[in-house]
Amino acid sequence: MIATTGWALRTWAKITLLLALAVGGVWLWLGSDSGWFWIALAGAGLTEYYVIRQLAREWSWEARATWWWSP
Repeated sequence: MIATTGWALRTWAKITLLLALAVGGVWLWLGSDSGWFWIALAGAGLTEYYVIRQLAREWSWEARATWWWSP
C-alpha cells in the first residue's frame, strides 16, 4: 500500500509540475492580460481536479484489493 501511495503522490506531483510550467509559459508568452492565459489557468485547474479524483479512485481500489483484511 505504501508503494501505491508513493506512486500516486509522484504522479500527482509530476502532473502538477507540468501544468504549472504550461500555465507559466502561457503567462510569460502572452501575459496575464490575455484571455488565453485565463483559459489556460481554468483548464489547468479543471485538469488538476480531474487528476486528483482519478488518483484517489485508483488508490482506493488498490486499498480495497490489497489491504491486510483482504483474502
